[in-house]
Amino acid sequence: MDQPLKNWTVFSDEQSPPEQLSEPPRRPKWTDTLAYIADPDQFCRHNLAQYGPVFKTSVFGGTTVFVGSAEAIQMTFNGDADYTEIGLPATTMDMFGEFSLFQRPDLHRQRKSAVRPAFSGNMLADYCAKIHPLLTEHLQSWDASQPIALTPLLEDFVFDLLVLQLLGIPLSQGDVALTGLPISTKAELKRQYQTFFDGFYGLVKWQSPLTTFGRGKRARAKLIDFMRALIQQRRQTPLEPATDFLSMMLASQQENPDSVFSDDLIENQCLLQLWASHYEVSILLSSWMYQLGQYPQCIKQVRAEQVAVLGKEEHLEALSMEQLKPLMFLDATIKETLRLLPPSSTATRKLTKSVALDGVLFKAGWNVIAEPRIAHAIEAYFANPDQFKPERFLPEQGEGRMYEFIPFGGGVHACLGAQLAIATAKIFILHLLQRFDWDLMGDADFIQFPLKRIKSNYRIKLQAREEVTCL
Repeated sequence: MDQPLKNWTVFSDEQSPPEQLSEPPRRPKWTDTLAYIADPDQFCRHNLAQYGPVFKTSVFGGTTVFVGSAEAIQMTFNGDADYTEIGLPATTMDMFGEFSLFQRPDLHRQRKSAVRPAFSGNMLADYCAKIHPLLTEHLQSWDASQPIALTPLLEDFVFDLLVLQLLGIPLSQGDVALTGLPISTKAELKRQYQTFFDGFYGLVKWQSPLTTFGRGKRARAKLIDFMRALIQQRRQTPLEPATDFLSMMLASQQENPDSVFSDDLIENQCLLQLWASHYEVSILLSSWMYQLGQYPQCIKQVRAEQVAVLGKEEHLEALSMEQLKPLMFLDATIKETLRLLPPSSTATRKLTKSVALDGVLFKAGWNVIAEPRIAHAIEAYFANPDQFKPERFLPEQGEGRMYEFIPFGGGVHACLGAQLAIATAKIFILHLLQRFDWDLMGDADFIQFPLKRIKSNYRIKLQAREEVTCL
């Protein structure tokens, strides 16, 4: 993809930026944080229309500049170890903990390089092979005789899948799979993860059971105890490195005890990768079903491509990663879903030095947020941006260039699990389309913050397809 030219200037502490530089437009308001949390889409769209793709706010305190232009996003993504650092709220940083990939800038590249093989290549192919039997089992349990709640159904499948792929625990066997661990039921494990997730966005850093942050910290401690016990349990059996994320890290540690994989890092990576992937994947699947439910002609086109590429009698349980690549319209529908319904912002950085870009000064000490809800709505990047048009992502149209389409962030902190999320979505969709049609039951209501996702009470109607082959 095309990459915009680097055209910004970084000023050292000894340099004074030229006086002719202007600051981004808009005067920050004390209500900005409340307005953003209430409806991030509306906040971004309103200010984009009034001030353009770069504007100042006071979101989360201090001066925070929202950026959506490709040049400003490129500047935001590529400043680590030079002129930016992570700019997340203190509560969020505390919930991540010191063994997250980005908490220590001096160790970030080493840690991320060590973990990356678990989300690409042979291990990604092995993860995808695990999807087929588990997905078939879940789809067989879906009840088409009455409306079903979409979000809980998909969250349950994705949780089972990721606990298997990342931790090696087959929750489909029931709570017996958790025997000997300090959290002994799937329901309790999910509840602790939900409490942990909520704690990331507590506005008050007060460790009390009366606060969201305090409850999140308690859940984090319980989950770390769970991971610690799981690691000890796993060490009692022979390790197969390619089986799951945890086994890969333990095998690497066993091979090289002085490697980056300390017990603390392994515990925290199990905790955080499951936390991040669960919501990333489940939101993508529910958003895709909701979007495509409004465009039955697109479903027909995906099905036609599936038959043309894979053949009518293709057995999906034998589907490989290579066979997914030619399904270009399917890929385009996923990307268009991510464009129109990005769940959150993708990068929050704090400027450690002042930067000038296109005559605009970004001052040291300010925060910068790269917002897909701005970038994805810019007509110069996406023709008729409010319309659902998957074909815009086909090669002949060429929309969705680097720094213009940013569902998974970019730069050194780009999402490690992006390939896993997309591959999981493709396999899920192929199985789904062979088994079911579905009708939406009106417009969905969305939770807007911290992640945009369909509310749990939204229901759809399933219809089992008469001929289910290839399963």
